[in-house]
Amino acid sequence: MGIGTFAPRLALGSSLAAAALLAMMPLSAQVPNAAQTPSAGGPGAPGGPRGPREPIKEEPTIWLKPGVPDLQGIWSSNWIVDMADGRFAEKTIGVPFTEWGKKLWEERTGNFQKDDPNLQCKPSGLPRAAGTPYPLKIVQTDKEVIFLYEGGLHTFRIVPVDGQHHKDAYTWMGDSVGHYEGDTLVIDVIGFNDQQSWLDSAGHPHSEQLHLIERFRRPNATTLHYEVTIEDPKAYMKPWTTAYIYRQRPNMEIMEYWCTENERDAKHMVGK
Repeated sequence: MGIGTFAPRLALGSSLAAAALLAMMPLSAQVPNAAQTPSAGGPGAPGGPRGPREPIKEEPTIWLKPGVPDLQGIWSSNWIVDMADGRFAEKTIGVPFTEWGKKLWEERTGNFQKDDPNLQCKPSGLPRAAGTPYPLKIVQTDKEVIFLYEGGLHTFRIVPVDGQHHKDAYTWMGDSVGHYEGDTLVIDVIGFNDQQSWLDSAGHPHSEQLHLIERFRRPNATTLHYEVTIEDPKAYMKPWTTAYIYRQRPNMEIMEYWCTENERDAKHMVGK
């Protein structure tokens, strides 16, 4: 399945251009620098505005075995267009850009995200791969946790949880090493390349110095809480953290997705 994959998930038809237009609306067309504007938002924004969020219902932990929480299944989030905007994440964050990071951010929001790597069918990278409007599937074994992403160019990653150390990676998805802390899966990710995948659809930048700490926790049977701390001294003056949730989709399945199949729209995304 090619660009039409958006249709069953978002009911937007088969146009990559339509999807890309939604990705660029919240910041460039509506709210400049929304990531640092607590009042950002409006009735036309994808995923918002939202009213007060209900507290997450806490239930006893579901365990695969002692010390290993059960995170398996198919999960999906709302489209996390901007991971620093309270319309999509748990709260709005004043992102501590460096001069280098702010320049890239303003360039991307100023030209309507016309150079989004996804429009060139390049991988989404992290954490963006898990913030697309597509489901992800989590599979756990004794030695690893496997993430299968339908969106984000149909990628995957394998996270060892058996005490392995980082490899000498230099990739779009980086090198992930995980362990369990009580009811939480904690993943340390380094080794990203310098191809500058975006942290989210809004265009938050990173460099090859990116370091992520991800935390996955299942507070109840149908909810997966995701928290990620971003550290990148080239792009940000200090680490910053955002969080959002996924819902379990027991009746959904991962579909085939090929960005390059019958793609005809990227050349029209001329931006500004």
